[in-house]
Amino acid sequence: MARLALRIALLAAVVVACTALDRPSGAPKQSAGTYLKQFLKPSKSESPIDAGIVTIPGKAAWALKTTSYFGLWYFFNIFYNVANKKALNALNLPWLQSLVCVAVGIPYILATWQLGVREKPKLTNQQMKELLPIVSLHAAGNVGGNVAFGSGALGFAHVLKSMEPAFTAVFSGLLTGKWQHPFVYATLVPVMGGVAYASASELNFNMLQFVAAMVSNIGFSLRAVIGKQIMSSDAWDRKVTKLDGPNTFGVLQIGSTLVTIPFVLALEGWRALIPNIHPNWKNAIGKLDHAGAMITPGYLWNNLIMSGMAFQLYYEAAFLALDAVSPITHSIGNNIKRIVIVITSVIIFGQKMSTKGMIGSGIALGGVFIYSLVTDYFSKKAKGASK
Repeated sequence: MARLALRIALLAAVVVACTALDRPSGAPKQSAGTYLKQFLKPSKSESPIDAGIVTIPGKAAWALKTTSYFGLWYFFNIFYNVANKKALNALNLPWLQSLVCVAVGIPYILATWQLGVREKPKLTNQQMKELLPIVSLHAAGNVGGNVAFGSGALGFAHVLKSMEPAFTAVFSGLLTGKWQHPFVYATLVPVMGGVAYASASELNFNMLQFVAAMVSNIGFSLRAVIGKQIMSSDAWDRKVTKLDGPNTFGVLQIGSTLVTIPFVLALEGWRALIPNIHPNWKNAIGKLDHAGAMITPGYLWNNLIMSGMAFQLYYEAAFLALDAVSPITHSIGNNIKRIVIVITSVIIFGQKMSTKGMIGSGIALGGVFIYSLVTDYFSKKAKGASK
């Protein structure tokens, strides 16, 4: 699986990096040592590298960094989706799996703060209270996604989740009163139409997966809109709170862990917190997975831990990529990521889609791509008009 994930990730990363046509030219030269030390510090430009005999152009140095970020993003995302799906198929404990996704990465988050890799967030008691609805929405989006991933074809779940931009656009207008250009909303028609067509023709369609995916879309889109509203005030100055992208995600992960635990206890029992004594664990041992591999305790532990760690790391890599390219390039990369997952699910799990399902999925994913382009165009136009 690792080799396949790496090959797909590298191919997709190169494609996305090549779409970043706004690459800036470099500045004064830097040594190879400096470049390597700064490799995990993204920027939208890069100085040429003095490698002794040759000088590596700034654009090439920037492209190498950016391709690496996208490659890591896709690699860990593929690993997360595959390990997550294996654990869900074997155990059928979506609330436990949701807890794993937010909790396993906490030692990593705390280590980055303790070791000084990142500055520790500085939040007041009032700010922590204000974060509660965002944390709850993050948890809801995560749980909805896991229920959707576990209750049907992985690829089709990602097609359903491609509707998230549509929910974000609508909620943003409703909650802020700031509506975008009508053409932006027009691009959502093929997204919703494509998903509807794919859903109607999907051979393995089930309502639970559809509803769960919509809950995930609503949770994550409201998290984005409400989070932006709350954290845009002067009291949330990033220079004071230290809440950049990765730190904000870290805080949400920790908070979501605390929010999710009571639901795990209520819906899957206290044994889910010690999964190896849960009845579902015992029932899974000795069975064969989709590829004919024997399910053992090691199999289950590996997929639980790998899915949680890969979830954390793919978001880390996504933030690196976001800081290295324009928002539109990142959006394109996110859209390609979903296509990669759909293809991966077909290859690894054999979860094929009908011809009509593939057509509908293609229309939906294409609509998301067009939505990104149109949104970016009118956003730049509005900024230009305000100057």
